[in-house]
Amino acid sequence: MTSSKATALALAFMLAGCARNAPQLPPDLGHLPPEQRLLVGDQESPEGRLNCPGLKEEAARANAASRQLEGVIASNRGYNTAIIYVSSFLPPLALVARTDEEAKTSLDTLQVRRDRIDRLAKAKNCGAMPSSN
Repeated sequence: MTSSKATALALAFMLAGCARNAPQLPPDLGHLPPEQRLLVGDQESPEGRLNCPGLKEEAARANAASRQLEGVIASNRGYNTAIIYVSSFLPPLALVARTDEEAKTSLDTLQVRRDRIDRLAKAKNCGAMPSSN
């Protein structure tokens, strides 16, 4: 195999390693009324004991934490793009790419929490929750 093909193959493997799997979606309960859309453990969770103002506050906190983690990941994109480009000439350099695994795992956990807050707020008829945008 030529060195350019080997480099391209190594680069493809590295890019595949950086890819993030989508978190598992909750079951589709859209056909049920909001108060029946809660999942097992929702009411027993710390968020389940909150009233509407508490849920809105927790939603705002979770959204802020998500934005912060997304910022960490976004801030490394330029660095990783440069590393991937240069590693096409120096393959060992690919090992210093920042994968942000901890931030990605935390984002997945926060999304589960945000979904739970949203279900609880709808079940309690709290109205609109703070947007993550």
